[in-house]
Amino acid sequence: MKYKAINQLIEKYFEGLTTLEEEALLREYFEQEEIPEEWQSIRPLFKHNKNVSLADKSFEATFDKQLANQKSEIKKTFLWPIVAAVAAIAILFFSLFDFNRTSKIEDTFNDPVEAYAHASKALQFVGLKLSDGLSTTAMAETKLDKGLSKMEKLNWINAGIENTLRLGEIDQTRNLLNLTHKP
Repeated sequence: MKYKAINQLIEKYFEGLTTLEEEALLREYFEQEEIPEEWQSIRPLFKHNKNVSLADKSFEATFDKQLANQKSEIKKTFLWPIVAAVAAIAILFFSLFDFNRTSKIEDTFNDPVEAYAHASKALQFVGLKLSDGLSTTAMAETKLDKGLSKMEKLNWINAGIENTLRLGEIDQTRNLLNLTHKP
C-alpha cells in the first residue's frame, strides 16, 4: 500500500471511523518487516494474535470476573468507614447518656429563703459577667466605627483614581483625533 493511503487509514483509525476491513488492512500492513520510522511507535496497536476472537467467551468471563472483584473491593473500601462512623456514634451516644439512672433529683435546699438568697447571688454574678461582656462589645463597636470612618477616606481616594483614569481616556481620544486630522 502507498504511504498516503496508510496515513489516511491511520488518521481514520484514531478518529474511530475505520471499518473492520480497513482495520484488517492496517494489521496486514503493520505485520511487514519494514515500515516507516514514524509509525514504529503505533505498531503494537495493530499486532495481535489472529486466532484470538473478540467474541471469545473466556475473554468475557475473565472480564466479568475482574469487574466483579473490583466492585467488591469498592464496596469493602466504602463499607469500613461507614461501619466505623456508626460504631463511633453508638459509643458516643451510650457514653453521654446514663440509662441506668434510678435516683431522683432531690432539692438542694429545704429552706425557701436560703434557696432565694443563693439564686439571687448566682443571678447577680451572671449579671456582672454579662455587663462586662457588653461593655467589651461596646468598646469593640467604637473601634469598628473608627476604622470605618478611616475607610471613608479610602473611598475619596478611589474616586480620585477613577477621575484620573477618565483623564487617560480623554488623552487617548485626543491622540486619535490628532491622528485623523493631520495636516
